[in-house]
Amino acid sequence: MPEALLALAKKHNITLKFWSFKPPIEAVYFRYPGKNPVIGLDYRLLLDRKHFRCVLAEELGHFFTSSQESIIVYCHDPNRIRTYREEYQAMVWAVNYLIPDHELELALNLMPPWELKDFFQVDPEFLAFKLKLSKDRLLANLN
Repeated sequence: MPEALLALAKKHNITLKFWSFKPPIEAVYFRYPGKNPVIGLDYRLLLDRKHFRCVLAEELGHFFTSSQESIIVYCHDPNRIRTYREEYQAMVWAVNYLIPDHELELALNLMPPWELKDFFQVDPEFLAFKLKLSKDRLLANLN
């Protein structure tokens, strides 16, 4: 289990519940004003530690990047197109939390890129998203 992520949820009074979702849904984030937020996670996520970390981090990203005053519901569907601003912001938070820039820079100096997903314990798509963000940031700094 991703202990640091679970501790972060507990610190912010986010309730975690496990359910059986119909694929492709893997998780939901729900917030109602005046109530503790809830993250619902599919039981199948427990079978893959890396994927579980990525999904939980993204759902926590919704807590840290969305409005506190409104009713919010987000579903994690790995096949969705990542064009929604809220999904993008949550994903940016998640990759930056699990793969901090300074740790990525150190890791790139110590190992080949294909070992990074195992080093950071993340899915390949999650790592690719972080690398694209890093590339975009580096290119923006060149101007």
